[in-house]
Amino acid sequence: MLEVSESKLAQYIIHFISDSLVLGEESFTHPEVMLEAAFTQLAFSKIDLEQQYEFFHETNIALNEVYTYVSAIFKEEKSFLEQSKSIARHLHSVSQHPNIKSGELFIGLFDNCFFMNEAKKIVAIVKIDEKEMFLDVKNDQNKMIIHGIDGINVKKINNMAIIVDMGEEQIPAVFIKTKRKEDIVYWQERFLKIKAADEHYHKTNLALTECKKYILKEDNFSNTEKLGLLNKTLDYFRNEDEFQVNEYIETVFDKTDSTQRDIIINSVKPYETIISESALEKAEKKYKRKIKLDSNIEIQVNVQNIEQVDELIEVGYDEATNRKYYKIYFQEEI
Repeated sequence: MLEVSESKLAQYIIHFISDSLVLGEESFTHPEVMLEAAFTQLAFSKIDLEQQYEFFHETNIALNEVYTYVSAIFKEEKSFLEQSKSIARHLHSVSQHPNIKSGELFIGLFDNCFFMNEAKKIVAIVKIDEKEMFLDVKNDQNKMIIHGIDGINVKKINNMAIIVDMGEEQIPAVFIKTKRKEDIVYWQERFLKIKAADEHYHKTNLALTECKKYILKEDNFSNTEKLGLLNKTLDYFRNEDEFQVNEYIETVFDKTDSTQRDIIINSVKPYETIISESALEKAEKKYKRKIKLDSNIEIQVNVQNIEQVDELIEVGYDEATNRKYYKIYFQEEI
């Protein structure tokens, strides 16, 4: 969906966000090759491209600060410096909380990024909260010299956003990544002010996540039962057009008491929606396929049908050794 191997970093700047705000006074162009590669990795390597967002405002989209500043950059690249300062000021204004760390703010304008097979401009915004110690090792006339350098790990997850210019008639596409769950409120809701572009994808993804979380945390289920319930959950989402929590409970769980039922309903009722196939495909990659034992043994299971799981894996207890065991049935080794 997004290809940046041929992209060019047209302009970039770094500001510093803390209790006070330090604004960069000059934007830079044409970075040397290694630096451009580092900035490209910083901006794109950890971004989540599976969930697309879009800017919004309750009354007028023009009142969304980041949308307005970035749109001005896309329209007139000469405004990059001043608009980047406005972005930094806006982030500073929503970052006044003791749990929000100080750090550098990288803003870059990339050309020739291919999104949906079309060349696009992208503005990348990355807030870097932490630095690391690196060793700079050089061979100077056969003498090894080592210096400790306080620097930025471009492979690490930061709070980040890439904003894709979709043309004058369309709102830009936005993709984000947050470092911590706690950062979602200030980064996504206060700073960017964005919402899921595909609400069905968003709700399906959340519903699958919450269903999985409940099953894995429920102590009354054995490991094989959890595996079977996860597979039945996926089957339900595969076979239905719409997610309805009461129907889901009746289909997946043989029996639930009122407490269990209330927990499930309270967890996923807000996410009832038309089921998104792309969100389901994403969840299938992450749903549990392993049974982990305390003897450092993992059993990988790729069976989707719950009846087959029960037929192939048997759980027992050996009174002689006072230990549990799994018995696995198969026809032949592959």
